[in-house]
Amino acid sequence: MLTTILVGLSGSGKSTHAKTLNQMICSTDKYVEEQANTLGINYDNSFKMSQSTDIFKRFTNYFYKEIEYCIKNDTNFVIDRTNLGSKIRFNLILKLRKMARKYGKTITIKCVYFVIPEKVIWQRLEHRKNIENKSISLMLIKEQIEKYELPTTEEGFDYLIKKTMKIIA
Repeated sequence: MLTTILVGLSGSGKSTHAKTLNQMICSTDKYVEEQANTLGINYDNSFKMSQSTDIFKRFTNYFYKEIEYCIKNDTNFVIDRTNLGSKIRFNLILKLRKMARKYGKTITIKCVYFVIPEKVIWQRLEHRKNIENKSISLMLIKEQIEKYELPTTEEGFDYLIKKTMKIIA
């Protein structure tokens, strides 16, 4: 069974890439978006609301239940989250391997990480805000930029694939 863990800033292309894979997409974003649509608010406000009311813990539980379902049923899946820090990724991989052992499954964990120029990230986020009404706070993006650690195989990945984009003037 193949698991793809996506790593990158908001706006780097993770969700777009996930849709090109023939894998089930596991993400907390869909629950934040569903809440936003239900309440008639934008993504940023829904995200803030879920963080301040501990609703995000429930979303995270749903996320892990999806992952467990995939492992139990030998379904290839992709984890579509920012996954910016090495400790976060290391612990996620430990959890995935533990779930796989629980069900007697073999799991291959691939990392696809995105190194996209900051200028492109800001352009994509502006486009997303205008087209999808999905805004992410400036402060959150700056925090992501500061926290981003490039992944390594020492974290437990079986292999890594780097996705880049050059700015053409």
